[in-house]
Amino acid sequence: MTTAEHADVDPGALVRSERRAVVDVIGAAVLFAICNVAWRYGAGSTVVIVFVRAALGSGIAWMIGRRRGLPRWRQALGSRMGIAAVVSAAAGMVAAGTMFRTLDGPVAGLALACTPAVAILVRDRVGGRAALAAVGSSVAAAIGIVHAALGSDEHTHVGVIAIAVAVGFVALEVLSMRFAQLAVEEGTDATAIVTGTMVVAAAALAPFAVVTEARSGVSTLASAAVAALVVATLGTIGRVWRTAALPAAGVPAVAASSQVTALGTAAGGVLLWGDALGWVAALCAAAAASLGIVAVVAGTRWRLERDLRLADALDLRPHEAADDAAQRDSRQ
Repeated sequence: MTTAEHADVDPGALVRSERRAVVDVIGAAVLFAICNVAWRYGAGSTVVIVFVRAALGSGIAWMIGRRRGLPRWRQALGSRMGIAAVVSAAAGMVAAGTMFRTLDGPVAGLALACTPAVAILVRDRVGGRAALAAVGSSVAAAIGIVHAALGSDEHTHVGVIAIAVAVGFVALEVLSMRFAQLAVEEGTDATAIVTGTMVVAAAALAPFAVVTEARSGVSTLASAAVAALVVATLGTIGRVWRTAALPAAGVPAVAASSQVTALGTAAGGVLLWGDALGWVAALCAAAAASLGIVAVVAGTRWRLERDLRLADALDLRPHEAADDAAQRDSRQ
């Protein structure tokens, strides 16, 4: 965008879009933190829990789209980028459930902490300040996790499988965000992408969940359903918010918001489960979350100042969206 075009951006529309994108991204991060805490209440097989979460999530996302009069979820499967977004996100959901329920805490934590730094590699421009904040959030989080692991009396085993799962999670998380961002920019509805993700994940896990559940009791499924209901409701809403805000905020900035999720998850563990958290780890987690918020705010502002159309996928109030569109048309 040239200097003249930059000056034509309506300040009111810019502020509304920027505020909405930041609130959606940070709000989604908080919802994901609540989901991570809820995961710990679910007993039984990881496959069963993720399946129930995906099945419930597909229904919730479908109802959201239907109530808002959005395109059908199969729209997400109408383009190559949409298919890539759906499949990668579904695989990432399975990887996340596997990682957080089977790997040692420090390994899973480091994988989550490194996500913003890895997201820089996709070359999605967010401005120097946001990129620096995203990398800084990864460094701060990694320092805190390593310090906590070294100071713990528990033995942490890092094997080849653990490393492979952690690396696979980071790669899938970054790629799924990038594919979803490009799909939304092409015109695919964010809610359709989330619904398609849940449907694909549920369909892929259904046979394994049936076999696993046949070997266990009904109580296992009931326990999984209770935890998955909370995760499905809040996680689906968070995914819709985050997916719609990806074009406006940028992949590295959205990835940096995961530090807010990490801080909320740690706080929930301390308050509800009595987890131990040293002052160094707490300070590092707070610093990482603060830098993550800086990355979201700076990245969103940098991108929208150069192209306000990146906010088109955001769910602005109808009269605001109409006014913004009319103002842009009048300047062209």
